[in-house]
Amino acid sequence: IYMHNRQDITETNLKPALLEAVNSQTGFLEAQVATFTRHRSRLAVVREQKEKARLDMLDEEGPDCPDAELYSEASSVMTASKYSQSNSRISSRSSKNRRKAERKKLSLKEGSPMEDRALMHALSEIISTVDKMREEIHSLLKSLVLFQFDKQAEKLQLVYEEALQTMEGAVPEVWPEALLNSNTPVTGPNSTANSIMASFQQQQQQKPAASQLDPEIPTAPKMKNGVKWKLTILK
Repeated sequence: IYMHNRQDITETNLKPALLEAVNSQTGFLEAQVATFTRHRSRLAVVREQKEKARLDMLDEEGPDCPDAELYSEASSVMTASKYSQSNSRISSRSSKNRRKAERKKLSLKEGSPMEDRALMHALSEIISTVDKMREEIHSLLKSLVLFQFDKQAEKLQLVYEEALQTMEGAVPEVWPEALLNSNTPVTGPNSTANSIMASFQQQQQQKPAASQLDPEIPTAPKMKNGVKWKLTILK
């Protein structure tokens, strides 16, 4: 527009493109939040069902039953046992290929063996996708304000802010502290040599069971909260 002195293109092409971008991004964010909310709710249901199954097993077999602890991930362990043969076939592959093979087992279909893991992966991917949009949203907001589309910019900023808040607020629920820190040794100013050694030994004892029950637990995504994207003029 500047190089060829074509101000008319601003009205015929640029402004319509900005409005289209707003509608597209707003619709995308609303869809992501809806999917995120649905997966989050389903994950809570699946975890509740697994906990109920574990407690039922304890009631039936008694607390001293050797199978009780193995049943702490009841549905995953028992239903996923049919994959043991395929696991042995991929044992010689590289770690990357092995992770891919493990992920193929994950399915969002209700009642699938590792539905909870699949839901965690899906939630992690949504968070990462939305979080990476910070700079893109910032640029679009500036362009909208430049061409006096303040109302559209305010709506987009609000939708994006609510999406980030929803996802950031769900992280402690989806990735509980106990799950994140289950393999972290107890250290600190009040720790003793004996307590650290006991914690380390407990960690080593838990590793085999964790690797068997949870072939791939996705880690909590780290959001880029340091990236400034909001326009203060729209507050």
